[in-house]
Amino acid sequence: MTSPHKAASSLGGEQQQRLDAIVAELEPAVEAGTFWRAFEALDAHIEALDKAASNNALRAALLTLRAELRVDADENAAAASDAREAIGLGWNNAQVHGVAGWAYFNLENYEQARQHFAQALKYDPDEVALLRGHALALLELEEFEHARADLTHAIHVDKADPELYAMRSEICLRMGELESAERDIRYARELDAEDPDFALALSRLLLVSGRVDEALSVVDDAIGSGNELSLEALLLRSHLRLLAGQSKEARDDAMRASNQFPDEAFAFVQLAHVQLAEGNVSLSNKAAERAVKLDPSLPDAYLVRGTALHMSGKSELAKEDLERASRAPAELPMFLLGPAFGVLESTGFNSSLLDMINEQSQGGPASLEDAFASLSGMAGMGGSMGDINPMNMLGQLFDDSGNIRGPLKPFFEMAFKNAPKIMQNMPPGLLSNLGGFDPAQLEDLDLSNLSSEQIEEQMREFYRRMKSGENPGPSDDDED
Repeated sequence: MTSPHKAASSLGGEQQQRLDAIVAELEPAVEAGTFWRAFEALDAHIEALDKAASNNALRAALLTLRAELRVDADENAAAASDAREAIGLGWNNAQVHGVAGWAYFNLENYEQARQHFAQALKYDPDEVALLRGHALALLELEEFEHARADLTHAIHVDKADPELYAMRSEICLRMGELESAERDIRYARELDAEDPDFALALSRLLLVSGRVDEALSVVDDAIGSGNELSLEALLLRSHLRLLAGQSKEARDDAMRASNQFPDEAFAFVQLAHVQLAEGNVSLSNKAAERAVKLDPSLPDAYLVRGTALHMSGKSELAKEDLERASRAPAELPMFLLGPAFGVLESTGFNSSLLDMINEQSQGGPASLEDAFASLSGMAGMGGSMGDINPMNMLGQLFDDSGNIRGPLKPFFEMAFKNAPKIMQNMPPGLLSNLGGFDPAQLEDLDLSNLSSEQIEEQMREFYRRMKSGENPGPSDDDED
C-alpha cells in the first residue's frame, strides 16, 4: 500500500541538528547498557513533538532510532512496530528498512526480513551489514545461491572480515560443495586464528569428509586442553578421540563436559557412549540415568540406557527404553555437527553404537529382538533379509584391503570385546536363529584383553573368507 505521506529519506538542516542532539543525549545511557533510561528520554522527545505533518520526518527518524535500541534490547516485536510506523509516515531509507529486517529476522519471520533487507539494499547496495542480514534471511529460506551471491558481494567490499568467509562456508556446506566450504572456513581462520567457532566449523567439516585425524588436529591445535571450551567443542573432541581410538582421552573430554556442564543431558549421553565403547556397562548405565533425569524427552538418553540395560541382562527394561528411543531421531549427532549435519548421510558419519541402534529403531522394530537382530546383521538368518546384498554391506564395513573403515573401528572394538556378554544376554527368540547356540559356552570366554591390532586381524580374516566364498567360521586348521 502506498503511504499517504510524502516519501522522505533524510532530514532538513534544523531537524537533523535536533536529531543529532538527541542521539548525543542518549549515548551515555546506551553505552552503559541502561536502555530504560534511553527509552525514557526518547519516549519524552517523541511525545513532545507536535503532530503537524512538518514533523513527520523527525518523528519517523526518532521511531527508527527507538527501533534500533529495541533490537539491541531484544524487544523485537516493539522494534518492528516502530519501524512500520516510521515507514507509514513516509520514511524510506536503508536505516529504517535495515532495522525492520533485523527485527523480523530475530522474530524468525524470515520472509519479512528478506523483503526489508532487499528494500534497504536498494538505498545502500554496498552496506556489508545489510548484505549480511539479507544473506542470513535467504539462508533460513534455503535460497542458498542468492545468499552466497550476497556474501560474495560483501567480501568484495570488505575482504578482511572473517565472519563473511565463515558464513559463505556454511552456505557452501549446505549446498554440498565441501571443497569451497573448506577453502572459505580455512581463510576465515587465517584472518582470525583465535576464534574457536571457526575451528569448530572446520573440524565438523573435516569430520563429515571422513578426515578424522585432521579434524582432531584442528581442535587440539586451535583450542588446546587449557582453554575454556564450549559444550559443543568438548563433546565433538570426545567423539573425534573415540573415532581415533583414543578412548581414555575421549572419556576425559566427556568427563570434563559433564563436570563443566552438569545440567546438560548431552554431556552424559556422550559419557555413556564412551563408557559403552570401553565395555564399562555399569558406569555407562549411571551416566545414562543422569541423562534421562536431566532431559526425559531426549531419545539419545534412552538409547544409551537401553543399550547398557541390555548388556546387563535386563532385556525387558532395555526393550522399553529402546522402543521409546525409536520414536524420534537421535539428537546428539545434530548437536555435534551443527550445520554440517545436513551432509551426514552422504559422507559416512560414524555409525557408532548410538547411531546404529537408532538407525534400526527408526524402522520401527516389532521387538527388542528385531532391533538387536538388525543391529548385529543377524536378521537375515530368519529369512527377513529381503533384498539386502551382504557383499554390498561388506563394502560399507571394510575397505578393499579388508581393513575396518576408520569411523567404524570403535564400534567393532566394543562389539568384539563384549560379544560374550551380549550373546549371554541375547533374547531366547533370537538365539533360536543361531542353530541352538548355548550361551553357557561363553562363560569362560574373555575377549576384553584383545588389542585393536588383534581385533583388526581377526576381522581381516573374516573379510577374506567372505569375499572368497569360504566358511567364515573356524577352519579345520584353526581347530587343530
